[in-house]
Amino acid sequence: MVFNSPTTIDLGIALVLWCAGFVLFGRFIVPRWKVAGKLLFYLALAVLLSYQFDHWSLLWIIGHPLLGIGGHIWWCQRHGINWLSCRPRAKYLQLRPWASRDGFTRGNEKRRDGKIADG
Repeated sequence: MVFNSPTTIDLGIALVLWCAGFVLFGRFIVPRWKVAGKLLFYLALAVLLSYQFDHWSLLWIIGHPLLGIGGHIWWCQRHGINWLSCRPRAKYLQLRPWASRDGFTRGNEKRRDGKIADG
């Protein structure tokens, strides 16, 4: 049966981990069109590695998100930003200038003078 194959199991694990990561950190992906590309790339690489290396592909499937989360936490702590909420927002946007141009800010976070509210 196809659902018992190692590739299907690995792909299921990859999809669950990607969805969990998207729920926690998806709001930080800008521009928004990158979401589909990141999902397709991650799942395609997981399938290719699973075909080639069987369950050794779990090193990629589990290690990649853990490295991403670890890097995000380290970077935020290094710059004095809360890693889960990315507050203070103004400091976060100053360090990631492309985020404000691509729709990271929401309507009420920009003040009338054009500056980003700290929230």
